[in-house]
Parts: sequence; C-alpha cells; structure tokens
Amino acid sequence: MSKILVEVEDLKTYFPVKSGVFKKVTGHVHAVDGISFKVNEQETFALVGESGCGKSTTGRSILRIIDPTSGKVTFDGNDVLMLSKDEMRKKRKDMQLIFQNPYSSLNPRMTVKKLLEEPLITHFEMTQKEMDEQVLWIMNKVGLSSDQLERYPHQFSGGQRQRISIARAIISKPKFVVADEPVSALDVSIQSQILNLLIELQKELKLTYVFISHDLNVVRHISNSVAVMYLGKIVEKGLTDEIFENPMHPYTQALLSAVPSKDPLKKKNRIILKGDVPSPVNPPKGCSLYLRCDKAMDICKENNPILKTVEGTHETACHLY
Repeated sequence: MSKILVEVEDLKTYFPVKSGVFKKVTGHVHAVDGISFKVNEQETFALVGESGCGKSTTGRSILRIIDPTSGKVTFDGNDVLMLSKDEMRKKRKDMQLIFQNPYSSLNPRMTVKKLLEEPLITHFEMTQKEMDEQVLWIMNKVGLSSDQLERYPHQFSGGQRQRISIARAIISKPKFVVADEPVSALDVSIQSQILNLLIELQKELKLTYVFISHDLNVVRHISNSVAVMYLGKIVEKGLTDEIFENPMHPYTQALLSAVPSKDPLKKKNRIILKGDVPSPVNPPKGCSLYLRCDKAMDICKENNPILKTVEGTHETACHLY
C-alpha cells in the first residue's frame, strides 16, 4: 500500500474584500472553501476545473506561499501550517512549485547558471565545485546543454524556459512538487515533451506531484487521481479512469462533454451549463451548481451536498447519489 505523503484537511483560504474610504472589510472571497484530499507518495494528484475555481490558490496554500485561513496540511508527518517561518524555510527544499508562465517566473537579469545556483545557496552549504556539478547534472536531466548556462532567459524559447523552471524547482531534489498549469502557456507540440519530461523525472527522482490544469486530456495522460473543483469546493474525486469513464457529478459531465473527440466522425452530446458562475464573495446557500444544473432538485437549493463515497474510491458531492 502506498504511503500518504501529503494530506489536506478542511482547507480554507479566504481573501478580504475592502471598500469605502477607510478600506473596511465588507466580505470575503471564498477562494478555497473547505477541501480535503490525500496524495500518495510518487503519484500524481490532479486538480481540475474552470478558471477561478480555486486550483492555483489551493496549490499555493499547501506550500504556504499564501497563508490559508484555516485547515490542516500534513507533509511527511508534519503539519505545515504550524511551522514557524524559519522551519518553513528549511522545509522549502522538499516542497517546490513549477510556475505556469516561464516568461514571468524567471529573473531576466540572471543567467541560467545563477538561476539554478540560487536554490542551492539558499538551502545547502556547498562549495562552488559541488554547485557546478549539481547544475550540470540538472541541465542534463531536463535536456539542456552546459553551453547554455551563461545565457539569459530572453535568449530561450518558451519550451526551453519551462525546462529551466523545472530544473530550478527540482535541483534541490524535493519530495513534493506542485505543478501549476506547467504546459498551458506552451505550444501543443511542446506540451507533450514537457509532460513526458515530468513523467521521466518523477520515475527517476521518485517525485510526488499535485498537477493543476484545466486541460482534461493533459490530466488523463499524467495523473493517477483527480479532484474536480467548482467555486472553491471539490465536487468529485477518484482514480483518473473512474472519473473519465464514469463521471457522476453534473459539472464533471459538462467538463468532459467539452473535450474534443479523437474520432472526428463521432458526435458528442455537449452539455452546456446555463448562466454564470456564482460570486465567490457570496456563494449560494445550497449546492453551488444549483442555478446552472438541469438536474437540480428542491433539496439542492437549501442543502449543500457533502463529498461522499459512491463506489470504491469514487466520491462525489451531489444529492443525486
């Protein structure tokens, strides 16, 4: 049985809404609203959903780049949210983030060599020779050459920049990596190369991923388990094949109906959700999908469904089950 490396319990991250001359807090954006999940060691757990559903905020909250409002995040037996700033700084080498946009995540004034040395200087006591060896090792792993070390980020293509971002994240040999839409800013032809690189690195370095994406084809290719998020909550969760072969929640069904078919002659029944996503500042009392769902019942308006196991490891938050 796989060991659980990361466990998230009832995680909430709210952002204050201020208004008026005195900037008084008048409400809160419920970006992440009480989610729980577990990530097994050396596996990939994917978070999917529309833009604005809270995926990226969840990833940053787990790493404490953003401090959550409440909840518990256990990493390798330690409650991350209870660690002091100094303790968290030491833990950072084991918990890393791959940013979405390689154009803005790399300092344009630093050479590749300096960018890769920075994490080593921060987390380890190394001689220059040891750092040079580590930098050459990681450059080779991500498919770049030592001749490119003295170049600046603007001298690389988008795919090469993302390889540098990945190298920077894993040069400290972390156990856990949050990959925040790492291929969404890249051409389709480059996306598969970066995905295959992430899979190879996971196998070789025994990495554990939380993979954040809105592209369901990408998620199916890389993940072991999937959680579908809507308006700050997880509405469905399970093994990747379970979710894709038998989606239960109406929102998941709508998402999957929008994925283009591999067979151009096969006609798909597209499910169109009516209306707009409710405001995260004032979420509905009952099910957050109630106003957009064609299967909504009276109970949906009043009672917010909780995530419960329907079969095997497959969980969904819907009054239909």
